[in-house]
Amino acid sequence: MTEDSRPPPGRRRVILHVDADAFFCQVERRRDPRLAGCPALAVQQHQDVIAADAAAKKAGVTKRMTPADARTLLRRVGGTLVHVHTTAGQRVSYRPYLAASSELHGTLASAELASILVGSDRADGVVVEKASIDEAYVQLPTGSDLATDGARYAEIVRDVVKERCGLVVSVGVAHNKLLAKLAGAAAKPDGVRVVTSRADIADLLADTPAHKLPGCGGALAVKIRATLGPDARIADLASLPESRLRGEIGMNPSAARDIVRRSCGECDDPVVTRRNLNKSVGVHTSLALTPRPMYGTGHTVSASGGRPGMFEPLRCRESARLDQLLRAMAADLAGRVIDLAHAEKRWPRTMTVSLILVLGRGRDGNEEVRCSKRGPFPERAKGGGQSDGEMETGKVAHAAAEGLTRGLIASRGDALVAKVSIIAGEFRAAAGSHQASLPSGEDAAAMTGQPPVEEEQLVPPVEEEDVADRDDAGVVDGDDDGTDEWYPSPPFYFNPTAETSSAGDRDACEPFTGDGDGGIASDVAGTCDPVHRIELDAERASPLSPLPSVPQELLDGGAPIDATLFLRCLAEGTLSGEDAQLALRRRYERTGRAVQSSSASE
Repeated sequence: MTEDSRPPPGRRRVILHVDADAFFCQVERRRDPRLAGCPALAVQQHQDVIAADAAAKKAGVTKRMTPADARTLLRRVGGTLVHVHTTAGQRVSYRPYLAASSELHGTLASAELASILVGSDRADGVVVEKASIDEAYVQLPTGSDLATDGARYAEIVRDVVKERCGLVVSVGVAHNKLLAKLAGAAAKPDGVRVVTSRADIADLLADTPAHKLPGCGGALAVKIRATLGPDARIADLASLPESRLRGEIGMNPSAARDIVRRSCGECDDPVVTRRNLNKSVGVHTSLALTPRPMYGTGHTVSASGGRPGMFEPLRCRESARLDQLLRAMAADLAGRVIDLAHAEKRWPRTMTVSLILVLGRGRDGNEEVRCSKRGPFPERAKGGGQSDGEMETGKVAHAAAEGLTRGLIASRGDALVAKVSIIAGEFRAAAGSHQASLPSGEDAAAMTGQPPVEEEQLVPPVEEEDVADRDDAGVVDGDDDGTDEWYPSPPFYFNPTAETSSAGDRDACEPFTGDGDGGIASDVAGTCDPVHRIELDAERASPLSPLPSVPQELLDGGAPIDATLFLRCLAEGTLSGEDAQLALRRRYERTGRAVQSSSASE
């Protein structure tokens, strides 16, 4: 046996990397039978192309291309460009893709597939690890042979997934996760690649672009191309000494050592079954700050209202439009919560509403404030089907979101709403079915295990990143050159109007720019907005009408300040800490005297 034909170390492990080809495109073909015979297909999300199948890529379509350019290229080959799934008002929803993902991973992790692969007596030895929405690792039991069993097992997996899910997957097979993943990418579209010998490893590393090595995307990929050239391969990285990686490319010692190992195809990462239960699930809407047309339609009204065919700015004082948006977002959130309840038998205990408000333009750009408020999530509805439970949950979730939002927008009438997030968190095992209602007072405290006091806290500012400016943000499989499918993954949906994520929630008010604390003050009185029980069938008016606020003459410093009134308004959320500080400063400048007492006049 020659050096190049010897099996590599670790030959006893047989690992399959299973990856769906052009996942979003395949789901769209399943959803719309009219696309079955389409020769080339790409998927857009508003003004970005987020996925393209092999034929579309061959025609020149790439990720992040504008829909107009993609449409021109697709017409030449008879292809089609479709929009990602949306709900009412052009709100993007990933529910169909998450459902298809659940179906795919359920099939890969099933005892039935394990029995087909290795027999029922060895099925317990099959380990499956979910890697992303459309890819997974499957490790076969000890005793499996890479050379003789690898290709056969890969074809079995492909056949079962095609039969059960209607999805085409490509499979890479190797003795470690890294090589299996690289082999799977090389096998696309609709193929299998098995890496059995040192010669196979050398060929794979010589054929794979350097930036596809995990950990070498984004800004690091730019430095690698500048150092090794635009056509650098992983094998070229392996030829660099660790000192050069640190000096010329700027890696830290630990990262440099890891890259040296991985560029030689070495990886000891285990395949581990993780349940990956959601800690929280949320829906997000980013709103236009200037009027902009919707994609390809002139009659649809946005989820946030406004003129048909337009995404228009939304101000805090436009309570009817904000209520309309919250209703659509609550319905979307309810659907996702119901899906998780059926899949994981768990229910959220808290709801957090977060806003990004634009107060105006300063010397350094928009002056923004981030604020959030948390309360109890409605209990699960009793009885009924999934659609009925979703509708009922949407109603009470809408009511809860309205109540939380009311305190955040008070006294911010002219501020623009840049982003709205509603997050369900603190998932717990569902104890039983209860009437869907919104608890209040002691009921809320009992349900959350906390006092019914939700404080808004100041936290360090976090720069919001735009996915279009990040080379590796949201790239599930680490690809960055447009040769493989790309789509935004939660929470980094590059979408000017709507987003959905499973990001962790945050109960905070964050100052962004400007003088003072810049945010909405803590509830100094230690109470939150009252929460009322909502009957499911009751029609109720929006509670977003403005609450009583501090008179303008007090804010301008032209009238004596009642400190007790200020404290009460701070507690109710109708006055921000920044506005209170400005009012005190203006009053002092006018009179030269500090506030005497809570009721004393000056």
